[in-house]
Amino acid sequence: IGTFLRLFVRCHGLSLLINYCYNRTVMKKLLLLFVLLLSLVQLNAQTISRAQKYYYTAKVFGFVKYFHSRVSTCAVNWDSVLITVLPGIDTALTAGGLNDWIDTMLLAAGPTALTSTPPPAALPPELRRNLNLGWINDSILRSEVRTDLDTISNNFRPHDECSIQNNTHTTSYEGWLVFPNDNPELNVNSSSSFPDRAYRLLMLFKYWNLVSYFYPNNYIMDNPWDSSLVHYAPLFADVSDPVTFYYLCEKLTSELHDAHVEGLTHSSVYFQPPGLFSPPVRLVYTEGQYVVEKSSIGTILPGDALVSLDGLSMAQWEDSLRPYISAGNLNVFHRFMCEYMLGRTTIGAAEAMVIEDSTGTYHTHNVTCSLNPYYNTGFFYDYFYPNDSLSAINWTTLPCDIGYVNMGNLQDSNVAQMYSDLGNKSAIIFDIRNYPNGTAWSIANLMYANPMVFSHDLIPDVTYPGTFFWAYDSLGYYSNPAPYTGKIILLINEQTQSQAEYSCMIFEAMPDVVKVGTQTAGADGNVSYWQMTQDIQTGYSSMGIYYPSGANAQRTGIVPDVVTEVTRDGIRNKRDYVLEKALSIAGCTTLSTPAPVQAPAICSVSPNPAIDFVTVAGANAEAGIVTVTLTDVTGRMLSSVNTTTQNGRFSVPIDVKNLASGVYIVQVRGEQLSFTSKITRE
Repeated sequence: IGTFLRLFVRCHGLSLLINYCYNRTVMKKLLLLFVLLLSLVQLNAQTISRAQKYYYTAKVFGFVKYFHSRVSTCAVNWDSVLITVLPGIDTALTAGGLNDWIDTMLLAAGPTALTSTPPPAALPPELRRNLNLGWINDSILRSEVRTDLDTISNNFRPHDECSIQNNTHTTSYEGWLVFPNDNPELNVNSSSSFPDRAYRLLMLFKYWNLVSYFYPNNYIMDNPWDSSLVHYAPLFADVSDPVTFYYLCEKLTSELHDAHVEGLTHSSVYFQPPGLFSPPVRLVYTEGQYVVEKSSIGTILPGDALVSLDGLSMAQWEDSLRPYISAGNLNVFHRFMCEYMLGRTTIGAAEAMVIEDSTGTYHTHNVTCSLNPYYNTGFFYDYFYPNDSLSAINWTTLPCDIGYVNMGNLQDSNVAQMYSDLGNKSAIIFDIRNYPNGTAWSIANLMYANPMVFSHDLIPDVTYPGTFFWAYDSLGYYSNPAPYTGKIILLINEQTQSQAEYSCMIFEAMPDVVKVGTQTAGADGNVSYWQMTQDIQTGYSSMGIYYPSGANAQRTGIVPDVVTEVTRDGIRNKRDYVLEKALSIAGCTTLSTPAPVQAPAICSVSPNPAIDFVTVAGANAEAGIVTVTLTDVTGRMLSSVNTTTQNGRFSVPIDVKNLASGVYIVQVRGEQLSFTSKITRE
């Protein structure tokens, strides 16, 4: 029609057309038709970018999936429809071509059911934040496409969806979602982890829409989720190898700024960007530095600070890893950095660490990677306490008759006895620098004087995509005969996450509560898991958690009333300044933490295997003479060296270059020191 109109005007002139339309009404109608036809011509000729094509295709794909009566009940294989039209969408050069393929999608969906029942009642803004359908009116979509999408929207009524359900499918109050028909059926076999172009886009579109409609914290992302789709869609289409593809998935999921995402996004084939293996050193971020809190390398001591790693400064490492880390605040970002900087993908990989010791002197250490100490190899505790004696405590009485509970150790079966022992104390310190065992609920039922609401939970309505409803969490019993009347002090830090943060909120409902430490991880609420491909899994916080005041706990987490952090000096001297501050707040000013347990002597042998030399080093050793011997496996003495410890340290090089290849034995003996290790001469 457009071509005919252009030829008609060109050949006969606009005056002929006007003369022919002597009736004014007819002329107006024809001019209106002319404008309409001209706009269609312009739309069909309008060029469109790849990002725009993918953006609108993904939008239509997700909207129809959740709102169309046949597609939302799985009467149509909607994944197959997308896979079929994607090649055509890729080749479309204009908006008109894109609309033709969207028309094809809508035809494949079939007519949506028409209804005369009234639409759902209007919801307040906070319950429909994710119901953003204004894009349907974008001018890039043809009028008949917009009409079809409006028809689907106007006739939608809340109903059970086939692709997303609550975990029990009988109640929506859990906020834990499952996707019975929505894990991508990717065209890869068990030995492959790299889907082809169309299936990569299918995965992206499904994940993007899932987050768009059902993630309760879209509105506090740093970047609009629509912008993420525009940015990542061409990258997912063009990525050419499986490793880069996996890292793209990591970058995409990090856009949620949700620490739950960081713990759940992983591959069964590829390691996270840092890798699985690292040297036996554990870091904590404090006083603006990455500080050693645990080490099994004798020349690297707790309290030392990491200055550079493999030639990169700490700021450079942060810049390089930031795109891969999903973190809601700086505290939890630094927590992940403490682990990720050290990680490598192969066991035995070498790292050059520049360390600042207690005197401010820099030392270079060449270390090798073994198992990641954050996965608890036996040397490190899962959670760090500057005074190691706290790590094994369930509950106890500290100086000044102050109660102390380690929430990471306390079991639900022990709650009644704990409260019987501590319920009459003037103050109880609950240490939540860990992950509790679900005991806060039972504790609150014993401590609350009456029922109290401590959390407002925002739950996704799986029958009405894009909307939510409130649930209110409360604990306690009326007329509790023995409520707690003393002071509650909570110890928190960046390790306090998820259930640990929710436990804090439970305690915070009490009348006299003080939070001591540093800001928590800011990832609360139940977690939903989603399979991106056959080997890549992710997940996110699928329930919004709010204080009764309306403040959102996501990203912000729990903010301490009294900011106190561990320090290099405290780590070095095994003093828990956070706990000491809590004792002071409880009124105990004359005594501090329990006497620290003497740190055991630590010895190491590196490199192992060796070619020329090995270095036997130690720390925390008693003052005096240390003897280092080398024998073969039969016990024959090959060398023996005496050395004197200095500030608990020693270092002895052993020449092995003239030894035959094989296994040898290193022994270290001192007054209170005994260490034996095998070494291999290559």
